[in-house]
Amino acid sequence: MKIGETLNIYDLNYDKIDTKVKKVSVIVPNYNYQDYIIERIDSILRQTYPIYELIILDDKSSDNSVKVIQKKLETIKNIKTRFIVNEENSGCVFKQWKKGINEAIGDYFWIAEADDTSDPRFLAEAMMGFEKDSKVILSYTESARIDETNKITNLNSQDLYNIFNSSHWDYSFINSGEAEVKQYLSSVNTILNVSSIVWKKGKYDVILDEAANFKVAGDWYVYYKLLEKGNIAFSSKPYNFFRKHSKSVSTVVKDDIEYQEICRIQDDIKEKYFLTMEQLFNQRRRRNFMDSKVSKKIRKKRIAWVIPHPGKGSGGHRTIIQNINALVKAGYECDIYVEEDYLSTDKIVKEKIDDYYGYCAANVYVGAVLRQEYDLVFATGWTTIEYVKNMECKKKAYFIQDYEPWFLPMGDGYINTENSYRLGYSPITIGKWLSHKMIDEYGLSSQYFDFCADLNVYKKLDNIEKENAICYIFQPEKPRRCDWLGLRALKIVKSLRPDVKIYLYGSNTKQTPDFEAEKLGIIPIEKCNELYNKCKIGFCISASNPSRIPFEMMAAGLPVVEIYRENNLYDFPENGIKLAEASPEAIATAILELIDDEKELAKMSKTGIEYMKNYPLEKGFEQFVEAVNNLFREDKIKKLDITQSYTKKPVKASEEVAEKAKEILGKPNFIAGGGSQRRKLRRVKRKVKNGIKAVCQKAINTIERI
Repeated sequence: MKIGETLNIYDLNYDKIDTKVKKVSVIVPNYNYQDYIIERIDSILRQTYPIYELIILDDKSSDNSVKVIQKKLETIKNIKTRFIVNEENSGCVFKQWKKGINEAIGDYFWIAEADDTSDPRFLAEAMMGFEKDSKVILSYTESARIDETNKITNLNSQDLYNIFNSSHWDYSFINSGEAEVKQYLSSVNTILNVSSIVWKKGKYDVILDEAANFKVAGDWYVYYKLLEKGNIAFSSKPYNFFRKHSKSVSTVVKDDIEYQEICRIQDDIKEKYFLTMEQLFNQRRRRNFMDSKVSKKIRKKRIAWVIPHPGKGSGGHRTIIQNINALVKAGYECDIYVEEDYLSTDKIVKEKIDDYYGYCAANVYVGAVLRQEYDLVFATGWTTIEYVKNMECKKKAYFIQDYEPWFLPMGDGYINTENSYRLGYSPITIGKWLSHKMIDEYGLSSQYFDFCADLNVYKKLDNIEKENAICYIFQPEKPRRCDWLGLRALKIVKSLRPDVKIYLYGSNTKQTPDFEAEKLGIIPIEKCNELYNKCKIGFCISASNPSRIPFEMMAAGLPVVEIYRENNLYDFPENGIKLAEASPEAIATAILELIDDEKELAKMSKTGIEYMKNYPLEKGFEQFVEAVNNLFREDKIKKLDITQSYTKKPVKASEEVAEKAKEILGKPNFIAGGGSQRRKLRRVKRKVKNGIKAVCQKAINTIERI
């Protein structure tokens, strides 16, 4: 069998099976297929697997089908036959399927469409699935394709359904119905032709009645509902011949209706089963085949995200990706646009994102030129705002995780970053404080989602032995983490309590402290939870918005020390965290007050766990999705009245700690006469720096000319 050859089933001759076989009813629905019905009946009669009965249904054909069929049936003597002619056209193929199934007596049935044909070995091959597994409810073979003249156009039909680039259909298999639906039928109808299937007899009236409400995708609906009842078998042998011609019903149905039915089935399956992000992305891939055909009003809403280049261990990027995935689960289509670095391709950055933060169900593009039309564009930080300003999109929003002017010294950068909040882009912030600031200082209608934690990861572990230890999120590459403050505070603590062990984690920096501490680097989140369970205190500094980390520490039952600043006064429960003045001495005092107070530690641990029970990760995602929904119905955005949640006074430095700090932190070392020497060194440094700049600029000019 080759592409371009003309199929002649009468040249295919094989011996009949003469052993005991199961009762198989064959149902042939016909409507205006007088040119193909004789070959179809003959392809059934020539099967090597004996059939029990032949039922032909005519749906009031307007051609000469009835007479042709009647004349043919007169020649059939050795099997039971029934011919049912409708007085009125049913208007629905599924009503005909239902009528035929209810007429069938056999234990299995084959709906053989009148315009298709088959290899004589088809039925024997399909029935093998039931022989191998008693739970199989549907067994089918691969379909080759033919045109109106029986010319073979394809040797299989994978080009029409295998959007997954999977080898799944390269070989025969038996699979559980649920697994097949979740992995494949959740995205696309992988069973293209009912003629390729043999069914186990059952009660299917309800399924078929519901399928009658579809104009295009009813067969897909039937198959996925059928597979709730049992397993599926597949043969990779293309013993079914699926005829594609100009009379096919699917070619005359409006694309909008087809798109809506695809969405309906995909959403039905998504509601019934837990689908992975990759499976949800495959659903989008199926829809996107119709993008150029469907009207915008029925297309799922699309959101573009402009983000900085991803870096390993970036909590901000992880939060963005998690919320993008939440939007995908809610039915939005998201694409990511990453700042150009002139090195990375779309594929490279997509692989980075998936590796660093978990699979992301979005397309990833390098550069800031939109590849298609969007309903909403998100800026995600001050470095992305200039790109978003120049993008054509009616709705623009600002995903704010930090008050970023504080990242910069006062100057152009600081003021420009402040001005990014004055562009009027609708803000959605993580946490209440940032929304409070957007409302109070910039007059914006801000929305927020709460700081939450993955309670499946961050939780109390009973099998971890508690150590007299502190864990500190040490990220010197991020100025807002205030590593100078943090390390000096820990140096004081270590000096006063040499027995306290200190763990530093969160960065692979080569920088080391000048006191004894164990550097763990960037560690998996599961290891973070183990660390939180074995330490007595968690120490984190975030000077531009609360960090997620203290909330994750609290979920694990770890009391937290942070600095007392306005950004930390609106989101934390005051009995689960201790806030100290932003000095090494005050921070060290707060840690020392806790480290020796077992009752307070136990109380804070319990408070943190109880508080975080109300803030699972899913809650934050739901809040974020609702906030995005509100952007498309602006009257739903409520004016927020946000108040402080932390009302205690900050911890101040104790006299003992202040004295110790003077002793171990020392005084500035002023070198007499050192000014002239330093000036000489600075001049040398400036010359070297300017020389490097000149070389780099020359290289850039050369590249641009190329």
